[in-house]
Amino acid sequence: MKTLRYTFDTEIHFSEPVVEHTFVLRCQPHRRPGIRVLEERLDVEPEMRYMRQVDAFGNHLAAGRAAEPHTRMRYLSSGLVEVDPDRPQAAGAVAAGTAGQATPGSWTAAHPIYCYPSALTTPDDALLCFAGECADLFGCGHSHAAREDGSEQAPEERMRGIERLSHTVHERMEYVPGSTHVRTTAAQAFAARAGVCQDFSHVLICVLRELGVPARYVSGLALGEGQTHAWVEAFVDGSWKGFDPTRDQLVDDTYIPLAVGRDWTDCPIEQGSFIGAAQQTQTVYMTVTEAKS
Repeated sequence: MKTLRYTFDTEIHFSEPVVEHTFVLRCQPHRRPGIRVLEERLDVEPEMRYMRQVDAFGNHLAAGRAAEPHTRMRYLSSGLVEVDPDRPQAAGAVAAGTAGQATPGSWTAAHPIYCYPSALTTPDDALLCFAGECADLFGCGHSHAAREDGSEQAPEERMRGIERLSHTVHERMEYVPGSTHVRTTAAQAFAARAGVCQDFSHVLICVLRELGVPARYVSGLALGEGQTHAWVEAFVDGSWKGFDPTRDQLVDDTYIPLAVGRDWTDCPIEQGSFIGAAQQTQTVYMTVTEAKS
């Protein structure tokens, strides 16, 4: 368990004044077991009112509107969180899933919406073939994570199997900044065998769902500085477990989740609209450091 201090600073510049600028931000820690928010602050410029809300996936939102002309918007999210990845994230009542704790033999049914293809994780023939190859790595000859005799795998077997799958995605894909964009699908990224953390995550999610494993996309921050990050959570033994195919490791107490969803389209960190013909540029800088005792 670690205590992490984070800052997430984003600035948007418009080439000419815009008006009626509405925005939704998902830039604050995702409330869940294992994430204890000790300090939290959100500053928005120009100064404007915003409302705090919670979406269907349990993400905390800041939604606001700037009606007056402006050429710049900045938001700075900062705080202190205690991260304990070993604390189980039980299957709670999320609007997009079913309530209650998964029982043996029903772990794929705990969050059915995370079992099906979504906008950016729909497989093509190549990904279906890849998922078929991965079934052996996962330790089963068909979907739904069962052995050939129909019995369920032990949780430890499933964890090892998903780690192998994550490692395989890491080996098959090359990290190439700028090679994709936020609307790139898993199939497109896999065809190019290249992408960034979002694409690695979408490919792994696609394969896991084809094998019957509920999987969701996570946007967040990781120890260090630079840009935001993305990884995958799979539902194993009644709890969500994190896997990072980009860095080829399990998600530990150096990660801060901000938002979750079926894929990126459910949980962009920032989205909005405005009236005006302006071009926009954006700079993002984040830091996560371990807080001193």
